[in-house]
Amino acid sequence: MKPFRDNIFKAWKSTGKPVTESIYDGEINGLYHGCDTICKGVRSGSYLFLKDKPNITVPAEAHAKKLLISYADRVCRNVHVVLLNGKDAKLYSDLNGVGPARELKEFDIDVIVDSRHVGQNLMNHPAVPFVLRVKLELGMDTAVLRKGPENEKMHAQYKRDHSGLADSGFLEVVGFPRIDEYLENDPDYQKAKKANGGRDPFSPEGQPHVELDFVCLWGSAFQWHFPPPPEGEHTTAVVDLIRPISGPGEVTLKSADPLEQPYINLNFFADELDIIAMREGIRFTYDVLTKVDGFKDQVISESPWPMPLYSNSEMKRAVLDRCQTAFHPVGTARLSKNIEQGVVDPALKVHGVHNLRVIDASAIPLIPDCRIQHSVYAVAEKGADMIKADHKDLSHNRAL
Repeated sequence: MKPFRDNIFKAWKSTGKPVTESIYDGEINGLYHGCDTICKGVRSGSYLFLKDKPNITVPAEAHAKKLLISYADRVCRNVHVVLLNGKDAKLYSDLNGVGPARELKEFDIDVIVDSRHVGQNLMNHPAVPFVLRVKLELGMDTAVLRKGPENEKMHAQYKRDHSGLADSGFLEVVGFPRIDEYLENDPDYQKAKKANGGRDPFSPEGQPHVELDFVCLWGSAFQWHFPPPPEGEHTTAVVDLIRPISGPGEVTLKSADPLEQPYINLNFFADELDIIAMREGIRFTYDVLTKVDGFKDQVISESPWPMPLYSNSEMKRAVLDRCQTAFHPVGTARLSKNIEQGVVDPALKVHGVHNLRVIDASAIPLIPDCRIQHSVYAVAEKGADMIKADHKDLSHNRAL
């Protein structure tokens, strides 16, 4: 998708913003080519790497009902797994007893460890997507999203030599700009900056304000509430606010039934400044794609409807209506020195319980100024190493 990338880069440079290919040196600022994780040219579903692993069993349609923790010594000895066949529904009466005591008692759950940070400190990036219909040579909708000769040709070419359109990760270009010149036009932002000693309240050390994802087709992951158009080529742009001022959210129990989904409060836009920043990030992105030289001549129309760029009040409504998760949740079992500060210790073991680890994104104590993928890789690899170190009998001469 070189024409797509070239047009985005030309438009970006027209704004005077920097371009970079070095985003891993501790300073993220500019536009760069998207990176993909494709091992040896083989693409697959995210779960298929587990196929044919002799030491891993994944039961289908099963939930962990309860951690079996001894009250006397607080040792986690096993997990009670219940198959979702309906017959055990009335047995789902208690959870594991590790969490905020007040919340557990509310649902008559016996408290084993009063760990008040469990479910707290939920951080995520709010995201607002929008779509532009573009000229034929800049989109992949026909080849990727629709059955037909172009789709068959794409699959055959990639199967033959790992080339062609399927070689794309679809997220071709990513930008991390500062948008001070846009924010400075808002009196509420000016007031907040003055109250902060003249420093930017979002990114006082010069970090970017937003992440911009440029996808060379209709991005169904971010437009899940609209059916993909039956014709035409599209560009999806996703604006992520990467340093929101609003405080963390939380995950709390709805009942003692482990199969009932909990309450999830992301706390997006609790602070009005976050709406302002998202609004201006969208305006900047529209300027890149529709106003400056480079991409604007490739745009046919907006899809499914226009963004109300010229009204702050209507833009606020649009932000609130269109906002969704960027799928970067972290923090609800955050890493800490002790139970007064978080949920797990440096070995990812739950404070106050023996033989219980949390190894996923929830252990990350602060959300990165970008995607969390590399951080999740690091937590997973480190966690796996620590488990193998503690259980050499399980990993000796076996591929994990």
